Amino acid sequence: MSKASQATYYDLVIVVESPDTEIWLGDDEGHFVQKETGTLSSSLLPGMYLVAFGLGTPQYEIDLAADSHYTERKLTAGESTPRRMPKFPET
Repeated sequence: MSKASQATYYDLVIVVESPDTEIWLGDDEGHFVQKETGTLSSSLLPGMYLVAFGLGTPQYEIDLAADSHYTERKLTAGESTPRRMPKFPET
């Protein structure tokens, strides 16, 4: 069995209060991962992710280590994290 087939993925669900609110999800290096409106439902590799509720709004960290369900209210009740600039490999 190859290493790729042994990868563990966790379900992540984020629900916002208004169905018109955009959910922006990025990885811990500042790269865009996914965007949804109203509810984000995804299956991702474990790790640190950043979520923002609208482009250019404060970001909040998610440590995805198990199947997780968050609400906008729960995430925005915590501290926001500084915006990260994407890292690119040096050539």
